[in-house]
Amino acid sequence: RVRTRELARGMWSRTCARARGVMAIASSASAASSSSASSAAVFGVGGARAWSGAPRAMALVATAQSASSTSSSSTTSWGARAMGDGRATARTTARMFASDASATAAAAAAKITWDEEADADADDARLGSRTLDASSSSGVMDVRWNISETQGKGMDATIAVYGIDGERCGEVTLPGRIFDAPLRVDIAHRVVRWQRARAQSGLHKTKSRGEVSGTTRKARPQKGQGRARVGNLKAPQMRGGGTAHGPVVRSHEHSLPKKVRRLGLKVALSAKAAEGKIIVVDTFAGLEPKTRAMKDLLERLTGDVGLAAGGVYHSSLIVDGEFEEGDEDAIESEAVTPNALVRLSSRNLPHVQVLPQIGFNVYSIFKHRSLI
Repeated sequence: RVRTRELARGMWSRTCARARGVMAIASSASAASSSSASSAAVFGVGGARAWSGAPRAMALVATAQSASSTSSSSTTSWGARAMGDGRATARTTARMFASDASATAAAAAAKITWDEEADADADDARLGSRTLDASSSSGVMDVRWNISETQGKGMDATIAVYGIDGERCGEVTLPGRIFDAPLRVDIAHRVVRWQRARAQSGLHKTKSRGEVSGTTRKARPQKGQGRARVGNLKAPQMRGGGTAHGPVVRSHEHSLPKKVRRLGLKVALSAKAAEGKIIVVDTFAGLEPKTRAMKDLLERLTGDVGLAAGGVYHSSLIVDGEFEEGDEDAIESEAVTPNALVRLSSRNLPHVQVLPQIGFNVYSIFKHRSLI
């Protein structure tokens, strides 16, 4: 045991000596990078201050040794001597490393600066390529990634009208009082919450203790058995008993002023117009009632910008005229209407929704990437 303790004590002494040598090297490099004159003063403090900054100093030594190939050999040789002889003082180490440490620290600083510039250039190139790809494959949409400073001024805007072949066939003016309203996020949030609350079914229900099937007699005598007193087994704390304060069938609908609803619709349309994701199509007449035809049409109109999450299917809200009775039954005849063509060709696309004008709503606008 005594021999083991002596060996452990000797190993600890040698480890501390090596650590002091490494700390002296690191402190010399850190001091020489700022001023060569102040390096000797810093090293004259002693080993205690160098030992307190051990993690930072070791990181600096590793960076300095890997930074410069010209001064690495001399630095390594002097470092080996300092590690081997832990009894060397910090002042002596400062004199030995004054010249080499300044060059090593300068090379390390230059390498770090070069790495930061390279990372910044790589980030700029990556962002630039993403913007370029998005703008080059946006179909006929004039997508704007930044909102204009004049947004919300109520100014009219003129956009192009396209055919199902993707060719421009005219222009249309969007009134500013509807398509250039201020983007009120709070109004949009209120309207979306109101819509989702109305759509919630509210059919949740649990049975209370009065609705659970079971006897109402007392389970056991009140006294005489040494057990806890108990009455009805349909109590909430009993196994198989009722639920206390559980959900009941109710409506989650709450009221919202009509003016707020109208304003929410204007905000949603203005948001799509500000992003340039509104497409006006002249007519869908001549469209083949097939899913492939609708998919090709969306590819021509929206490009890759209109793709939903995953990059496979297009996300579009198509607002057409009033739906007519028997549109789907007339597919075999020649009297099929353009509205029916749109509905039949898009019902197998998971992220495409077709609505009549009367069903236009804020939640559907925000849910889809493009508005047609």
